[in-house]
Amino acid sequence: MLDKTIEFDGNTINSSSLPFVIAEIGSNFNQDIDVAKKLISVAKDSNANAVKFQLFNSEELYPKKDGLYDIFKSVELNPEWIPELKSYSDDLNISFMASCFDKKSVDVIEQNNILAHKIASSETTNLNLLAYLASKNKPLFISTGMCNFVDIEEALNVCIETGNTQVCLLQCTAQYPLDIGNANLGVIPEFINRYKCNVGFSDHSTSNVQAITSVGLGAKVFEKHITLDKSSKGPDHFYAAEPEDFKNYVLQIHEAYKSLGSSKKEMTENERKEGRREGLYYKNSLSKGDMLSDANIEIKRPAVEIRSRYYNLIKGSKLKIDVKSGDAIRWEDVKF
Repeated sequence: MLDKTIEFDGNTINSSSLPFVIAEIGSNFNQDIDVAKKLISVAKDSNANAVKFQLFNSEELYPKKDGLYDIFKSVELNPEWIPELKSYSDDLNISFMASCFDKKSVDVIEQNNILAHKIASSETTNLNLLAYLASKNKPLFISTGMCNFVDIEEALNVCIETGNTQVCLLQCTAQYPLDIGNANLGVIPEFINRYKCNVGFSDHSTSNVQAITSVGLGAKVFEKHITLDKSSKGPDHFYAAEPEDFKNYVLQIHEAYKSLGSSKKEMTENERKEGRREGLYYKNSLSKGDMLSDANIEIKRPAVEIRSRYYNLIKGSKLKIDVKSGDAIRWEDVKF
């Protein structure tokens, strides 16, 4: 059984919480700590809840030092910067997170009191690393790109066997940028129903459509790459969101969430005041103890309090207070 509520660093994530947005800085800081800080500030200004970097050792990932080694070496985060970046994030009151790709990187992150871990899609099936991360007993945000249900269930079993049930699954497709036809967002409610846990969307698209759709399907956590300039050199800049686009992304996610309302179907406050529905009103000013009758009840629009369908129920009741002509009749005004 996975936890239905995840709490860390002052954040609460569950079925009734506001959307939680992670600004994925990743490698887009151009190996410049000042750029990294600017991106953290962009995330904060955009109302994101967390920033996330990637921490890895290129020598461990690609010991043969092939072409991929050169690419990853060129975007590697200096682990000595972690304390300064974490402190900068703390000062801005935005959570600091990282995806670790090896155990040494996990140790670096843990030494800096990181309060939650993100598992990249590429490492979800790296069960030894996952078990090591889960053993730290911190919330785990697990991306599911390149995974099927067998992969996901193996990963979840590793976490549960380690005693860590603080898991959020992120629907993800390992395509950069993500084509709208490959988002497969229909799996989000399936994750929720099958695993009874918090679910989100790791978003590699270049629009806001998929994230907004995800809100309606029950996603609570959203991850999006950000950059200062999409034309910058590097593997993740071209599909990342620039500052104004990211601010709009977060805004629209929250607007989509607000638009969900609730499962109740009833008149809104605006509909009560302006809708074409009939309500009950006092035709005359009356005193406490007076009985309501055809002579002193009036039907007119709008239905700001009691609907006209309750006319016969209200008739014959007695007032508990003095009332004025033209006021809407309220249930708390009468006794039966």
